[in-house]
Amino acid sequence: MTSNGVIDGVARAVRQAGANPDALRSRPKAPSALDKEDKTYNTELVVVGGGGAGLAAAARALQAGKQVVVVEKFPSVGGNTVRAGGPMNAPDPAWQNTFAANPGEANTLQELHDIDEATIDPEFIDDFRALKVEIEEYLKNPTYLFDSKLLYRIQTYLGGKRKDLKGNEIHGNYQLISILTERALESVRWLENIGVEFVRDEVTMPVGALWRRGHKPKVPMGVAFISVLKDFVLKNGGIILTDTQVKELLITDDIVTGVKGTGRNGQTITVNGKAVILTTGGFGANTKMLQQYNTYWSEIDDDIATSNTPAATGDGILLGQSVGADLVGMGFSQMMPVSDPVTGALFSGLQVPPANFIMVNTKGKRFVDEYGSRDQLSQAAIDNGGLFYLIADENIKETAYNTSQEKIDAQVEAGTLFRADTLEELAEQINIDPAILVETITNYNSYVDAGHDPEFDKGAFDLKVEKAPFYATPRKPAVHHTMGGLKIDTKAHVINENGKTIKGLFAAGEVAGGLHAGNRLGGNSLTDIFTFGRIATDTAIVEYLG
Repeated sequence: MTSNGVIDGVARAVRQAGANPDALRSRPKAPSALDKEDKTYNTELVVVGGGGAGLAAAARALQAGKQVVVVEKFPSVGGNTVRAGGPMNAPDPAWQNTFAANPGEANTLQELHDIDEATIDPEFIDDFRALKVEIEEYLKNPTYLFDSKLLYRIQTYLGGKRKDLKGNEIHGNYQLISILTERALESVRWLENIGVEFVRDEVTMPVGALWRRGHKPKVPMGVAFISVLKDFVLKNGGIILTDTQVKELLITDDIVTGVKGTGRNGQTITVNGKAVILTTGGFGANTKMLQQYNTYWSEIDDDIATSNTPAATGDGILLGQSVGADLVGMGFSQMMPVSDPVTGALFSGLQVPPANFIMVNTKGKRFVDEYGSRDQLSQAAIDNGGLFYLIADENIKETAYNTSQEKIDAQVEAGTLFRADTLEELAEQINIDPAILVETITNYNSYVDAGHDPEFDKGAFDLKVEKAPFYATPRKPAVHHTMGGLKIDTKAHVINENGKTIKGLFAAGEVAGGLHAGNRLGGNSLTDIFTFGRIATDTAIVEYLG
């Protein structure tokens, strides 16, 4: 992103000087004087993909005293993790119980409690009944923030339960969800031991997470994880090969033992090991692949924006298929409802917790329960024309993360964020009838006071919109995550089309499917990659590295 910023800035300067920047953009890159020869590396564990899952897998291997090489096709590590908002889900009741409940949360739990058991899939029914007992006990004194592993498990299950365009239903694999929800807090503690620092005076909720259980790092965004993990890997003897595109999995005696790829100058790079972990991410930046597999959205436009790194093109899925891997859930992709209308990025404007979302369409009216899942919010936005606005006041602005006053002022100056001293003036800036916007906000504020939203039954509230200046952030859904991928088991083995494990091959993170089913909860991706990244390494050590 910083590189593109420099390039775009130079292009503007060239254009202002009267020249054509396209002539510079199309000029071939200068060949590097280094790394022109073929190279072979010998190690114990090979990790393909240098995002959060890959670096976690590598760090875990180094903790166990094993050799590891990480192969990344981009010039730098980070993947989609470095673009993440930061908060990761993990139930931690001893910590969460110290925070007061938000208005509406007790009602959300009551509604969950009252779900018809006939709609719950058999493998989840015992957990659901046990959760109902927990909720009944809590509702006797619903003054603090409640959470439990069971609540997390059932919300992950229900949050991912969806039907495709043909009416076929999908839900997450019970065993995978159980592993995720049982070991989530363990992943937070492991990251802390590696060196990631988390905020302790705030518990937050990413978009579409359904509950406040987000552990937010002190350093903004996913940089908090990537910087610490990268440093740990390099300081402890790990090797990271960037600018290296893996083209082939190497097999020895029916075991996947290494990879072969191409370096930045076209040279052949071979990495031999004893096992391979695929952590290459999903295919959210591959529009053709999204369209090929899509069974959920009525249509995916050719020019749809994405919040993903351009590296998320499905490479690992193709590698897995090349050795017979089975796929699961490929038709379900997720849109991030609150994306930048032009770039698809997440952190322009004011990105605040969903309890402070007030989403209004281009007519100035609310149109959805802002506490809902990402696909529900995205579909509602699409049904209302795509473009909408997040309305905030000065108090809500203070809850925005990954921004600063300097950035806010710059965006207002650039016309990508709107600010006014009155709601009427704000409405005029975004071409909305002032009377309608004022009525919408007046009604919303009354719902906050009452703790109940009679229009859309919002799941939880926090702040009212009452203190000037007021803000409007334009938003539009963009592709964010792909739920489908390589089929894995609870030990992160990749499964072939005959239901057997592919020896020596593992997968973790967005490249793997079956966990999030039809919709991923916000904050679950980070928990997924750090949990199953470690599991993949632990299994590889026991079975192949010794």
